[in-house]
Amino acid sequence: MTGVKLDPINLRILEELQCHARITNQELAEKVALSPSACLVRVRRLEADGIIHRYLADLDLEKLDRILEAFIEVTLENHNSSEMARFLTAVEEHPHMVSCHRVSGQFDYLLQVVAQDMPQLRQIADTLLAGGLGVSKIATIPILDRVKAFSGYPLRRLI
Repeated sequence: MTGVKLDPINLRILEELQCHARITNQELAEKVALSPSACLVRVRRLEADGIIHRYLADLDLEKLDRILEAFIEVTLENHNSSEMARFLTAVEEHPHMVSCHRVSGQFDYLLQVVAQDMPQLRQIADTLLAGGLGVSKIATIPILDRVKAFSGYPLRRLI
């Protein structure tokens, strides 16, 4: 972290923005007991220091269409930097791969992917295996139901 002090007010700002990113600065300032100008200075500093790096809309995919979500466990053949870089570039460029996490354990990466249907999910899996990406093994895990969606980090319990 660069220069932002995560005091109780900054933590409250972050907690509020995680749940209500479209809140006006005036409303945010009232919730955290600051003047609007002081609140804006803090938010801009959190953004400049990369603590807040973007604002997203949380979409309910089931209301949009029948969209298949899945996790894919990926094991790479080699762990040299060029192989990993090629794999990560492919992940970044693939629109259906919506998140990627490097993990420890029985596999190297955990991908979250979205597809229109099972044939498209199979195409995504085939791309990983046959795309010259250094992938030796995958396991695809379709998501049956989202029991608890991401609702923000419990900052006061972490910091």
